[in-house]
Amino acid sequence: MPLVVILSAISAGIFSALTITEISQIWIIPVSFAAGVVGFSLLYWFALWLTCFFIPVKPDEFRYDKPSKLHLFQLNMAYWFVITAARIKVHASGLEKIPESGRFLFVSNHLSRFDNMVECVTLWKKPLAFISKPSNFKIPIGRHLMTRCCYVSIDRESPKNAMRSINRAADLIKSDAVSVGVFPEGHRGRSYDLQEFKAGCFKAASKSGCPIVVATICGTEKVHKRFPFRRTHVYFDILEVIEAKEKTAELSPKIREIMQNNLDRFKERNND
Repeated sequence: MPLVVILSAISAGIFSALTITEISQIWIIPVSFAAGVVGFSLLYWFALWLTCFFIPVKPDEFRYDKPSKLHLFQLNMAYWFVITAARIKVHASGLEKIPESGRFLFVSNHLSRFDNMVECVTLWKKPLAFISKPSNFKIPIGRHLMTRCCYVSIDRESPKNAMRSINRAADLIKSDAVSVGVFPEGHRGRSYDLQEFKAGCFKAASKSGCPIVVATICGTEKVHKRFPFRRTHVYFDILEVIEAKEKTAELSPKIREIMQNNLDRFKERNND
């Protein structure tokens, strides 16, 4: 997004210098700048779509054994473009707790469609492939990049298919292909009070023997109320790294309590 703004400013300056002959024509500058922002933005998304057009999306979304570095970069750049355009300011803490080597299962609360975008961009050095609902794999451009970056579709209506997805996530982690992210609530919450966790998602950690990175995110639910006139401050906290040595039935309430305690502290500080 900053590059789009810079290019728009340069093109607006050049165009204005060539066309403005009187002070009354000063309105050309903001108009040409706005046109430049729209034009370069459309050009960026068209180029991204053109690249994605050559990524085959077949019925079996599990056929890739590891994500493409190029398409991971493109997906994170698209996320970065969106959160920058949405005027999101991220405040991250606890990043030093993330394991320096090896893959992990990343878990977080879920408040908005911006959550995984913020988390992926913030953790760009530790790429994540999220477990996501099937409808997200129908999004233009996104479905190609998600498939090629090894995002995992999960059908929670079918226990058999859901376990297949969990096994897929465990295989990605065990093979050192990519770390996997999941929202244990299963869907977006409406407040900072966590809903019941789907304990089955933690089996991806127990089956692969990887650590679990526990995090919370706050503020993304306010973006749609503030955009475009106000900046939204988002707080992304890495809380703990837990070894998945316990049974999933024991891990689930333990992790939920860690996350809820941090969300409660955030509510107290912000009088929510």
